[in-house]
Amino acid sequence: MKTYLFATITGLTCCGAASNANADQALLSCSGTVELIQQGRQVNPTDERSSIAIAVDTSRRIITIDKVQWPVFGDASGDTVVAMDPNLGSLTLNRITGSISVHFIQYDGLKKFYGECKPAKRLF
Repeated sequence: MKTYLFATITGLTCCGAASNANADQALLSCSGTVELIQQGRQVNPTDERSSIAIAVDTSRRIITIDKVQWPVFGDASGDTVVAMDPNLGSLTLNRITGSISVHFIQYDGLKKFYGECKPAKRLF
């Protein structure tokens, strides 16, 4: 049985119509593959497809994935944006190609997502 990683964009409702009013925030839809690592071994099928949605707020220096806010690390004006937290994991996002790599630290192991992101619009 396939395990799908679905992430929701959050932090958008906390500020009312912030998604439209905040020009520094980008909504992205990302698709790629996910690896679930437990006790040093991959426990899901190889090349399992998955998708995530993220919100990138450059003015606040925050990337939001699945109700979790990741602080942006270093210079956010370059081609690659890096976010990391010792309790969450790490994330790299190339602003030009849309390439993304996320390592989620979870209580039962590590979840790795590798994919490509495209601009997204809210459906409703």
